[in-house]
Amino acid sequence: MKRLLWIMVMLGGSLWATDATLAAKHLGAEQSYAQAVAKARNTGKMLVMVVVKEHCRWCQKLVDRTLSDPKVQKRLGEAFVTLIVDKDDTYPATFKEDFFPSIFYIDPKTEQSVYENVGYVRTKCFLNDLKGALQTQYDLYGKE
Repeated sequence: MKRLLWIMVMLGGSLWATDATLAAKHLGAEQSYAQAVAKARNTGKMLVMVVVKEHCRWCQKLVDRTLSDPKVQKRLGEAFVTLIVDKDDTYPATFKEDFFPSIFYIDPKTEQSVYENVGYVRTKCFLNDLKGALQTQYDLYGKE
């Protein structure tokens, strides 16, 4: 009986992750595109927008495993503003995608994606993507 209860708690606890609002709150991420862009501009940080949808197991894994990892959280806090939105939320149509999760690394001044990824990404690859996105932004726009 205890084992069944434990399994139910574990499964139920992880179901929140595909809900963008709860995931954003859990990770301390922004929930509004406009506010995230403004914050990124004010802080001089790149915007990382993660688009998820409900009942998406890969979205759930990305939030639960990759984005929750302490190394990822540290790196995101240093150089990025993180935004987590649901596929049906309001954000520019240029970032609409048919595959989830979708990750866009956005230059806040131009609001152009400088790097993109689709699907579940493990921690090590995600950290490499963060580094690659910053390098690409620098290559495109230089450093001010």
